[in-house]
Amino acid sequence: MTAPLVMVVLPAVAAVVGLLLGGMSRAAAATIAVAGPLAALVVAALLAAEQPWDAPIVDAGFHGVLQPFPAATVVDGLAVSVALMVCFVATLVQIYSIGYMKDEPRYSSYAAFISLFTAAMLAVVVAGDLLFLVVGWEVMGLCSYLLIGQNWEQHEARRAAVKAFLVTKVGDIGFIVGVVVLIGTTGTTLIPNAVQAASSDSTVATVASGLILLGVLGKSAQFPLHAWLPDAMAGPSPVSALIHAATMVAAGVYVVARLYPMFLASPEVLTAMAVIACITMLGAAVIALVQSDMKRVLAWSTVSQLAYMVAALAVGSRDAAVFHLLSHAFFKALLFLAAGAVIHAVGSSALRDTGGLRQSMPVTFMTMSIGLLALVGVFPLSGFFSKESVLVAAEHAAEGDEVVAPWVGWLVLVVAVVTIAVTAAYALRLWMLTWVGPRRGEARPIHETPPVMYVPLVLLAVPTLLFGFTALDVGALPTWIQANATQPLATPGALTPGLLTIALSVTALLVGVGVGLRGRWSSGIGDGRSFLARGLGVDAAYDWLAVRPLLVLVRWVTEFDSGVIQRTVSGVGVGTVASGRQLQRTQRGDVQRYVSAALTALIVAVVITLVAVAT
Repeated sequence: MTAPLVMVVLPAVAAVVGLLLGGMSRAAAATIAVAGPLAALVVAALLAAEQPWDAPIVDAGFHGVLQPFPAATVVDGLAVSVALMVCFVATLVQIYSIGYMKDEPRYSSYAAFISLFTAAMLAVVVAGDLLFLVVGWEVMGLCSYLLIGQNWEQHEARRAAVKAFLVTKVGDIGFIVGVVVLIGTTGTTLIPNAVQAASSDSTVATVASGLILLGVLGKSAQFPLHAWLPDAMAGPSPVSALIHAATMVAAGVYVVARLYPMFLASPEVLTAMAVIACITMLGAAVIALVQSDMKRVLAWSTVSQLAYMVAALAVGSRDAAVFHLLSHAFFKALLFLAAGAVIHAVGSSALRDTGGLRQSMPVTFMTMSIGLLALVGVFPLSGFFSKESVLVAAEHAAEGDEVVAPWVGWLVLVVAVVTIAVTAAYALRLWMLTWVGPRRGEARPIHETPPVMYVPLVLLAVPTLLFGFTALDVGALPTWIQANATQPLATPGALTPGLLTIALSVTALLVGVGVGLRGRWSSGIGDGRSFLARGLGVDAAYDWLAVRPLLVLVRWVTEFDSGVIQRTVSGVGVGTVASGRQLQRTQRGDVQRYVSAALTALIVAVVITLVAVAT
């Protein structure tokens, strides 16, 4: 078994052991939970150190029970960089969960599902075969359902889990059909071969990439399949950190990056991606501005930031999209774990129950502040450089340097800059309501979380602070990804910020901060009934366009079943019973009568036969 597959198998084994030995002690369960992703992190680090970038396909030689399992892998800078991030974040989430989930009676199964989630994402990352990719993709969907519904006793958690599963499955239908089209038209399941063949045929590229894009919109929570992600906040905070940073939502963007030459061959699909990304990034940011729940603010923020990645892909810069994916993973995992620490201390995620916490929780205050600054894009944090790289890519597209029309580049650039202002406003609002002002809510002693919870925050704050500087080093990660990718990129693509984009983003940031400082955020923070707070009515639209018609159809089918089919079946049964009773009257157990009737019938038959012969 090759190293990439070992990296996938290690957390998978931890998941199996955790599920099979559910009665083990809590310490043993925690040890196994941390060991899986930590061992995978070591393997990923070894792969990065060896730099086997020029080996695009490795035949693992792994076989299933009935037939060979397609476990070919792709190892390049893109795969190893994302794998390192996934393993790093997953390890910290498992460590953090030891403290956060200390009172959880189903901790062993929870930790096992986290490990399985990690293994599924790693399978997507290193998959060199489309079928292997689909397996990891679908297992992630199952794990998200199980983890969002971890507290299944609560109606909200059950509802959110089902909603996440169903909404993403709508997109997955298109994803699987797209994979089938890609395999059927290219005659191969190997990703590099299939992508290369599809890229040479614009029709195949457009159909396959358009269908696969549906699955990406579901997994990465882009309009109109974004509505599941904010409701997924019903799950535990460590689950939110994993989903929003390192696994499920990142998978959609990563798959486009892996199949990128095929997408580049279809400007129509790229244009559609750009329009969807613009709607999503600004719409989600505006919705985040009025949320009354801390985790839902961060959830809508994730939807918006993912749109930046999709927009970068749409304007022809895969390296900018991956750069922001990695940067976002660090600061968003930090933000969700910091929010979990606040919830752990306060006992509520509602902003009306926070306020004035900075003295009581200094470590969480500092680390969450760093995460919010990175989210806004303040120099020199990672979010500044990665977001600037997206703006630079849009600027190049607007100048006509990329594969889409210039208007697409201008659209992305303008909307992205406006979204920076809105992001600054809602981030400042969240910071002020949580850490500044009077203490609101229940009067209870507030203290810093234990080391097992705040140490992961400190460790995540390090790449949040320093990761962006890799864009300035020609030998560091973004250029490293580009130079050693097994699939060619559209252009070399500079990731260093430009004067125009810096001026635009700084101006937008200052405007957003000004709006945030003038806002009276303490009033109305419990108002969740406004049209804006309810996500611009998208759920209501789903209800009218999909749910209600489906319920009407179900009612019609039920009435047809009870009114026609059931009556028909019942009528047949009644008729059969009635005819049986009539026949029963001829069977009374009188043997002499039976013999007489038989002889009479025989005599009649003989007479008829003789008459027929005689005539």
